[in-house]
Amino acid sequence: MPANENLVPDPNVTRSFDLPPHLKEAIADAVTLFAKIDSCVLETIWLLEGADLNRKKKLARQFAGRNLEAIEYAVKSIPDAESDAIWPAAHDLINERNLIVHGVWMVDCNGRPIVVWHKFLESDNYFTGEYFDYRRFDYFLDRGQALLKTFAEFKKLLEEAGCAPKPQWAL
Repeated sequence: MPANENLVPDPNVTRSFDLPPHLKEAIADAVTLFAKIDSCVLETIWLLEGADLNRKKKLARQFAGRNLEAIEYAVKSIPDAESDAIWPAAHDLINERNLIVHGVWMVDCNGRPIVVWHKFLESDNYFTGEYFDYRRFDYFLDRGQALLKTFAEFKKLLEEAGCAPKPQWAL
């Protein structure tokens, strides 16, 4: 995504925690898409490992980044696999997801979204928020959809190759 001018809000700008529906929907869309990616990656690792129930539970409790590293290692071990472009995009998406999920959301007086995540404290005297415009959500969703498609195709190839049985959903 191109550099965002004016990323840090003016400290004197009026802010509100009353989020507009469009912002709530954008946050929910990002969280939901990342959950799909995380689930697909996890199920792919289960296939690769032929994981039993206990191992599946253990893997399911790991952070998304750790599961992504496991699938990255597996893919890179495949001769002639071309995947170098996937991993930086996936790691960037994880960082954006963390900001979206763990950040405190507000809007400025013009309705422009601002997010604050205290993990990035820089001073005892102030905290910094950053603008997170709707085009940034769009960019997140575009990259996320591409990654989901890629991981889903890889999972399907593994299933078709007979790596492990497809999960049977209990309803």
